[in-house]
Amino acid sequence: MSQKILNYVRQPTTLIGLSLTVGALVGNAMGVLSEAVSGTILTATLPLWVSDLSSQAKIGAIEGVIVAATHGTAAAKSTTTKN
Repeated sequence: MSQKILNYVRQPTTLIGLSLTVGALVGNAMGVLSEAVSGTILTATLPLWVSDLSSQAKIGAIEGVIVAATHGTAAAKSTTTKN
């Protein structure tokens, strides 16, 4: 379990999300950033908290659909052009 947490924390997107979150919170606490700006930064960091591995799985699934659709379209065109 701890190995999964360490792998998650070591991902570049997680580290970037963590640094932006801490920066937005500290900037707001020190009065350097307005609440609107820090809220915008915090909202923008939400996708960075998603694991890279789950993103890779989603990309793989999308690629599979695109490849299947491309092959289906190419097969349909090749049969219609032969006639």
